[in-house]
Amino acid sequence: MSTEPAPLPPSPLDTWPPSWSPAAVVFDCDGLLVDTEGQWVQVQDAYLARHGTALDPTVRRALTGRAAEVVVLTIAEAVGRAPEEVVRDLLAEHRRHLEDELTPLPGALDTVRAAADRVPVAIASNSPREMLDRKLAGLGLTDLVDASIAIEDVAAPKPAPDMYLAAARALGAEPADCLGLEDSETGAQAAVAAGLQLIAVPSIPGQEPLAPRRLDSLADPALAAWISTWEVRR
Repeated sequence: MSTEPAPLPPSPLDTWPPSWSPAAVVFDCDGLLVDTEGQWVQVQDAYLARHGTALDPTVRRALTGRAAEVVVLTIAEAVGRAPEEVVRDLLAEHRRHLEDELTPLPGALDTVRAAADRVPVAIASNSPREMLDRKLAGLGLTDLVDASIAIEDVAAPKPAPDMYLAAARALGAEPADCLGLEDSETGAQAAVAAGLQLIAVPSIPGQEPLAPRRLDSLADPALAAWISTWEVRR
């Protein structure tokens, strides 16, 4: 029995640049706008190394972008410690990283600003609310976005579609009329399952998110040129 993912249905993003204009945009945060996903992975791998172990590459790939609870349970099993101890240690170290100045990924802030000038914009992240709010404030995005969806706001985190469905509702748009932007396989699964049009911009080696359109960077000039043609819906 084949384990290959089912092909994606036809999308307005199959041609580039598209003639389609989204009604709203939903951005991921970690790994798309800022390299906190890469830092979080480094924290996990360093913790595992201190305990004399490492994750199988297939497991590591599947964990990227997942909720902290899933990550912690996997690592706790690998190191033979209680999940409560592991989550305390990992999140304490990750929070220390967030206290440093956050450096946005190339093109990230310009893309959010350009999109927000034309259509409603949301952030959908598997981060806890406290950490997501800290990241948005650090990036100067708090007052720019119309909505933000954190892990406490939905019944199931990515790769379930709940987060993207909640974001579309918050923006008053149908999911199929929304553009999603993601960096991870986990996030791409969520956006596609919710019915959004999706652009993948992977930033962590080994991630191959399945999406109708893939870009190497948010700084792609063709992306900026396309956004400038969108219908203004504000």
